[in-house]
Formats: sequence, structure tokens, C-alpha cells
Amino acid sequence: MWSWRIMDRAPRDGRWIIAINRREPDRRAVIRWDPGSSDDREPWRVASCDHGYASDAFTDWMPFPPWPAEEAGAGQGEIPAALGGQTLPNGL
Repeated sequence: MWSWRIMDRAPRDGRWIIAINRREPDRRAVIRWDPGSSDDREPWRVASCDHGYASDAFTDWMPFPPWPAEEAGAGQGEIPAALGGQTLPNGL
């Protein structure tokens, strides 16, 4: 079961995650940690735009659920990444 996790445990390795915006809790965003793309004051990058958010802009996060292998056409032991056409091992 996929459940929300607190943001201080969110991955900071550049992978895309789903997050809840602190100011608009009914909205979800696809974000990743990328402090090098702008200044360090807005290290969270949003997939739908080229805008950064402060490190405390989101309250909770969750990873993307795995894609069904038969629909995605992935090889055994891999699922397609949420964005970018890369593949990741199952469980990441």
C-alpha cells in the first residue's frame, strides 16, 4: 500500500516524487530535489514548469507506484520511470 511520508525523509537524489503543497493542500505536484538548477533557496523543482520551491514548501510525499509490467512492456525486473523514459529496478 502506498502512503504519504513526511518531507524530511523525501529522497534528495533527483528522482521524481509526488508531493502535497503546504499552501494548497488539495494540490499535488510532481517534484524532484535539484538545488543546482537555480539557487539553494528553492531546491525543489516542479515537473510541469521551470519553477523552484523552498525546502519547506511541501508537507508530505510518496513515490510513484510501479507500472504494471504487462501494460508498460518493461523487461523482467524493471519498470519505466515516471518521467524521461528511463527505467528503474522494481522497488525504487
